Amino acid sequence: MNQQNQGPEPLRLEPITSSADAGPRLINMADLIEEIATAAESRYKAKREGKAFGPITGLPSVDKEWGGAIPNGVHMVLGGPGVGKTAFALQVAGSCRCPCLYLTCEMSPAELIRRTASRVTGEFLGKFKDGTLSGQIVRQKLAEAALECPNLAIADGTSSYASPEWLRDMARTVKRDAEHVLIVVDSLHSWADSAAADATEYDQTSGAVRDLRAIAAQLECPVIAISERNRASFGKGAAKDKLNAGAGSRKIEYGAESVINLEHDEKAMSTVHEKVIDLNFAKNRNGAKGDSISLMFEGRVQRYREA
Repeated sequence: MNQQNQGPEPLRLEPITSSADAGPRLINMADLIEEIATAAESRYKAKREGKAFGPITGLPSVDKEWGGAIPNGVHMVLGGPGVGKTAFALQVAGSCRCPCLYLTCEMSPAELIRRTASRVTGEFLGKFKDGTLSGQIVRQKLAEAALECPNLAIADGTSSYASPEWLRDMARTVKRDAEHVLIVVDSLHSWADSAAADATEYDQTSGAVRDLRAIAAQLECPVIAISERNRASFGKGAAKDKLNAGAGSRKIEYGAESVINLEHDEKAMSTVHEKVIDLNFAKNRNGAKGDSISLMFEGRVQRYREA
């Protein structure tokens, strides 16, 4: 038989076995056919029924860039001071349509709850703290927010360190029997610093990214982490390479499924109470890199909307 006319060898369906008791999996393509096909069928049915097949942001254009839902893995949110990074992450946490564990390492849980109530009810954030509202009215506003965000759980990491193991176990507790769960870490650097204060910033940050990637893989869920920017990315003449804007370690960008930059577009037409925020995907393994979405941010009610 002419060897040149032979087609490729048939796909080998025997599973590859390894003598190692633990460690990375050794697989061939056939091992994952059923797993991938089952996941595709689940998403196919969800799309036909108009349902999300994972946590969403509630901002349709952002979800579309991610393929319809926030993908599993680590997603970094970067931005300068006052751009609304926490407001963005907190809004996603309350709008994701699944259980969410929000680890705060900077703001108090009470402040996050006030901000959530401001966004949900439309009451100005300042009025929750300046004596304008009575305790009874505040109680009503908070109850309304709790009804709107029944799956949001806040973990207080401001006074003690939340270890990766604790974070993983609490996420499992929050998830219960739900199909999906979302984890938010605010912020990556504060969490990393509380883990190993005597280590270098590079080692702290790299270790934190590695731990979050492991948690996302173990729980098969997305993790959103707010990250500080490096100094080179601020001010006039700032570095145009938005992918490498994270402070402390390149692992922030290269270890993430996606990197989102939030920037105030000072040239865009803003309203009296809103400013235009440009959301840019500096990295997106599940969509197009470099795509930008214009959002409107109203700081007094901590709310994002699409422009």
